[in-house]
Amino acid sequence: MDTYKIQRKIIEFLDQKSGKDITRQEIKKKFTESSEFKRPDPKTKKVKSFKRKEKVPRKEIEFLIDQLLNLLEAEGLLIPNKKYLTVASPFRLTGRISISRRGDGFISLPSKNEIFIPGPMTNSAITGDKVEVIPLGVGKKDRLEAEVTNILKRGRVLYRMKVKEKTNKFVFGSFLDMLGEGKEGVIHVKSILKDTFDSINVNDILIVKFKEGAIPHDNLYDVSFIRFESDTKEDADLQRILMKYNYDPVHPDFIPLDFTEEVSEKTVSDWNSRTDLRDLYAVTIDGITAKDFDDAISFVDEGNRLRVWIHIADVSYYVEKDSPLDKEAYERATSVYLANRVVPMLPPILSEDLCSLVANTNRLAFTVEMEASKTGEIYNAKFYKSVIKVNTRYTYEMAEEEIKAKDLKNWMYQVSQFTEALRKRRMEAGRIDLNLRETTITWNERKEPIGIENRERLTSHILIEELMLSANLKVDEFLRKKKVPSLHRIHEAMDEEKLETLNHFLQLNGYNIQIKDTTYPEIMKAVKEIEDGSVGKIFNYLLLRSFMQAYYGSDPLGHWGLGFKDYCHFTSPIRRYPDLIVHRVLHATLLETDKVYSENEIAVMGLHCSEEERRAADAERDIVKIKSFRYLESTGIKEFKGFIVGIRPSQIFVELDISNLEGVLDKSEFTDEFEVVIKNDFSFYSKKYSKIFFIGDPVTVSLDRIDFEEIKVFLKLKDFKKDEVPVKKK
Repeated sequence: MDTYKIQRKIIEFLDQKSGKDITRQEIKKKFTESSEFKRPDPKTKKVKSFKRKEKVPRKEIEFLIDQLLNLLEAEGLLIPNKKYLTVASPFRLTGRISISRRGDGFISLPSKNEIFIPGPMTNSAITGDKVEVIPLGVGKKDRLEAEVTNILKRGRVLYRMKVKEKTNKFVFGSFLDMLGEGKEGVIHVKSILKDTFDSINVNDILIVKFKEGAIPHDNLYDVSFIRFESDTKEDADLQRILMKYNYDPVHPDFIPLDFTEEVSEKTVSDWNSRTDLRDLYAVTIDGITAKDFDDAISFVDEGNRLRVWIHIADVSYYVEKDSPLDKEAYERATSVYLANRVVPMLPPILSEDLCSLVANTNRLAFTVEMEASKTGEIYNAKFYKSVIKVNTRYTYEMAEEEIKAKDLKNWMYQVSQFTEALRKRRMEAGRIDLNLRETTITWNERKEPIGIENRERLTSHILIEELMLSANLKVDEFLRKKKVPSLHRIHEAMDEEKLETLNHFLQLNGYNIQIKDTTYPEIMKAVKEIEDGSVGKIFNYLLLRSFMQAYYGSDPLGHWGLGFKDYCHFTSPIRRYPDLIVHRVLHATLLETDKVYSENEIAVMGLHCSEEERRAADAERDIVKIKSFRYLESTGIKEFKGFIVGIRPSQIFVELDISNLEGVLDKSEFTDEFEVVIKNDFSFYSKKYSKIFFIGDPVTVSLDRIDFEEIKVFLKLKDFKKDEVPVKKK
């Protein structure tokens, strides 16, 4: 039975019925009784008439139909309507496509399912494009497969194109920073000035954009010349990342920003309904270069108990739902921090001024007020809109200095004692804390990288983290109990199957401990056992890779990594759209007004915000790598110590001793064959050295080349650790 053929016929039938009602029984009747789907008699080699065919068992086709219809219903293409199914009109799904290196496409859906698009069915789509697709059927892993029917919006405006060939009529080039099958561009000579054409040489990199309405042929796209990449005074690396991820630091001109700068009873429409907290001592604690201050804190020791206030910028007052400003903020979904530059979610008049909790100025806030014990138990919390006036702007270093002095009368030290108790209680309850260091780049006045450092995690960092976690937890707990549609921050438990891999690693490194399950005590027992040295560092990496990725969704599933039953993002609405959503939901819930969003709207927004968060992380990672490699190039250092951190059949990854920079050893360093022999998740066999190499093995390497297009450092192997017998550790 050609199941795919049957599925295609069913989908074609449903597409023709778009906008109409139909029953499952009608669909089953049409396709179980169709002469098209009869099985040939196995006793005959050729079948000349339908009389000599036997029907495919009815149950097989009915199961196939049910499976397909259930998937289509889960994606909203079939909407239950009493005894009928309403066929969506149009009978299409939309989403942002990602193209793999092999050229296949993938689209994530609000249902958390993923659609697979075979390479030939991507139809000129490029990673990041918003596309419309029609299902083809159910493929491997019981997921829908589809074909791109329309490109709704290109994911990028500008592209980098490296010139490969120049003729009298055309300039041909290949696109850079693009995954999937190689795509090329062509510039028609008639479309550019003669002087420009004469200046173009092979291997030049040009900035181009697609011609609107031009249909690509065999991965060849008509493009328009914009400029030479070198023809700019701006940071070329930054411009490259902005183009690759389609980020614009400047907000559109059409968005009205006519805000009154004064925050007072005269200018704020809901002033009288707010709690006036301007006489309450409040501080902000942020990085020395910070411009957007989302949060401020207040704290009073009342003797038997503590009272803590977490004030969060009231962005929702200024950003009205469904306004042009709101729609732009939603599309951006997050601020993106690109080395020493930021692409803000909100325009600077809000992000750096009106919404920012700057000192000695009236500011609107959404406050979480909590009562707690000195041992870190939070008794209750309440939420309300407020007016505050921050007294002092602390940097993390300033706060750290006061904390380290350990003066019992010092306000900052008292707060730190409370947040340390909070943290201790949460660690005992099962939070997983890997304490991985963050790499930062230092700059000179010309904005050139002059160093790479591991950012130290200060007590003042932990102080702010614990208070923000408390606010997020309490807000989500309140909304869950009220059963209102809201956006939750979800981190699902680690897959039990990952334990085998982690336990194998422990065994290979001589540790006589085993992780029995994915409970917090079991995992933290292993973390503490091997927290020192390169093995502990590698184990933390492996553990982190074993975790599920956190995301935004409509189900209150909690945060496994933090050990919280309830968790959302509430404390950074200046730079994260999910927080703005939660602010609106919380305010409406407190006022007992109509629900702000439906469950479906929350699911769609959660998917969008999750995708934008991952895209921002990729962009931030790319720029840090590029700038780190620029710094590495400037040092002139050619030889490094390091250790193996990752294995692929064709490449071995090494972390260098120069501030966590990662380099690549080609498989040819270990074998003359097509690829290295991978023994398991942590080791491979090198025929060249007749030796098994393990993750964590120290190596000495030399610099081969820095490839800024691939954003990789390629290395040569100089020396490595000799074989040793692992010592069993208790």
